[in-house]
Amino acid sequence: MKKDPIDTSAVRIVEDILTLALKENAADVHFEPRGSEMVVRMRVDGVLRHVMTVENALRDKVVLRLKVLAGMDLTERRKPQDGRASFGAATDLRLSTLPTVNGEKVVLRILDRTARAGDAEELGIEGENLRRYRELLQSPEGLILIVGPSGSGKSSTMYAMLTELAREAINIVTLEDPVEYTVVGANQVAIKEDVGMTFSLGMRAALRQDPDVIAIGEIRDAQTAQIAYRAAVTGHLTFATLHARCAAALPDRLDDIGMEIEKMTGTLRGVVVQRLVRRICVHCHGTGCERCGGIGFRGRVGVFGIVSFLDGAPITVERLREADTTLQENCRTLITHGVTSESEVKRVIGKTAYAKT
Repeated sequence: MKKDPIDTSAVRIVEDILTLALKENAADVHFEPRGSEMVVRMRVDGVLRHVMTVENALRDKVVLRLKVLAGMDLTERRKPQDGRASFGAATDLRLSTLPTVNGEKVVLRILDRTARAGDAEELGIEGENLRRYRELLQSPEGLILIVGPSGSGKSSTMYAMLTELAREAINIVTLEDPVEYTVVGANQVAIKEDVGMTFSLGMRAALRQDPDVIAIGEIRDAQTAQIAYRAAVTGHLTFATLHARCAAALPDRLDDIGMEIEKMTGTLRGVVVQRLVRRICVHCHGTGCERCGGIGFRGRVGVFGIVSFLDGAPITVERLREADTTLQENCRTLITHGVTSESEVKRVIGKTAYAKT
C-alpha cells in the first residue's frame, strides 16, 4: 500500500469538499488550477457552482491527495490518468486528471451505491409519453434507444426501464462502463478495458447466458453500435443510450459511427429523447433562499419525447422529429404549471429549438 505523503491540511480540505458535495447532491467536483491558485467548483443540478479557492501553498498537495485516493501514479504529471476511490460506506468516486498549462486539473465523479432507479412517474414521464413507454416495454425483442446530450439523465431512464422489467421470469444482462446503479434482479457486468473485459467479449459471454433482455450502457463507437444491433436482431429486447442532441439528429449520429438508420427498420422499436431541467425551488418560488443556496432552483425533473416504431413503418426524420416536438410540449407544460421556468428551458434545450414549439 502506498504511503500517503500529504499533510493533514490537504487531507482535511479534500474531506470537507467531499462531505459538502454529498450534502449538496453534487454529481461532479472540479479542481481547477488558475494561476497560483486552485478553484473548486461543484456541478449541482447540472450547473457548476464555485465552492472555494485553495491557496497556492496547498494546491499541489490537494492534487496529490486526490491521486493517492485514486491509486494514481504520483510522479506522472504530463499525461492524463484515471482512477477510482471510495468515500464512506456508500460512495464511489471516479477521478480523472488533465495536464493544463496552469497545472493538473482533477475532475471527480460521485456515484452513490445506495441510489435506486426511480419509476417512470418519478422521472417525469406522463401522458402520451407514458403510454408509449409502457408499450415499448412490452416488446419481446428489438432495440430501444435512449438519446440526449451528456448529463441528460439517459442512464437513469434505462435503469428505470430495467427495474420495471425485472422479475423472476426474465433474465436481464447489462454491459456497463461503469455500473452506476444496482438493479435488483439483473446481472450487471462492469466493462474493464484495461484487463481485457471489453464490450465485445462481454457480449459474446452474455449471449451464452440465455438472456431475455440486454442493456448496453452507452453506444460509443461502431463496435458497440454493432453489438447493440446484433443483440436486437437475434431476438433480444435490447436497451442502449446514445449521445445525440435530439431525435432528429439520430440518423447523422448513427452514420458517424457506421450505422445506417434505414437498415434498422423492423429492429429499432422506439426512441426516447430527454433532457433534465431544474425545478423552481418550492420554498422560495424562484426568488432564492437558504434551501436552494440563493439560486432559485432545487432539484431537477426530466422532460421527454418518445416515438414508437412498433408498426414496422420506415424510420424517417419526420417521425423522429415527433419525439423532439413532444419534448418541447412537455417543457411548455412544466412552465405553465410552475415547475420550471422559460429561461431554464431555453438554457437546457436552446432558444432556437424552444421557439419551434
